[in-house]
Amino acid sequence: MHTIHAALILALTIGIAAYDLRRQHIPNSVTLTLLLGGMITYFPGVFETWLGCALLFVTWRLGGMGGGDAKLWMGLLWLVPPSLAGMAVSMMVISFLTTASLQMVWRKLNDQPLTGVRSPGAWRVLPFAAWLLLSGVHVH
Repeated sequence: MHTIHAALILALTIGIAAYDLRRQHIPNSVTLTLLLGGMITYFPGVFETWLGCALLFVTWRLGGMGGGDAKLWMGLLWLVPPSLAGMAVSMMVISFLTTASLQMVWRKLNDQPLTGVRSPGAWRVLPFAAWLLLSGVHVH
């Protein structure tokens, strides 16, 4: 049953990424539902989950990502059981840095500016969602 939940999270994330690519927007109804569901399940959470959310908030405020992307990441972090929160935050950082590097290489190859470009970013959470499924993390 838990693997089904992780597969549904991955499918939802793929759908959100596709929607974001088309509309350049992630609906609050989706991100806040994920966030609220995770918080209801695991509140008060653990330090690592709160730290991951703080990092995402700061990244958003500094212009490193959009608000919808930050809420999507936060929602997924809150769906991870507290016992795996440290690993989840590490995977989030690795996923974020890897996809940022790939995005910069893509821009360089296409003669686009490396920074200061507003573009859909929900696709960057896909490796994290895949990790949830492949690692056997039991999400609720």
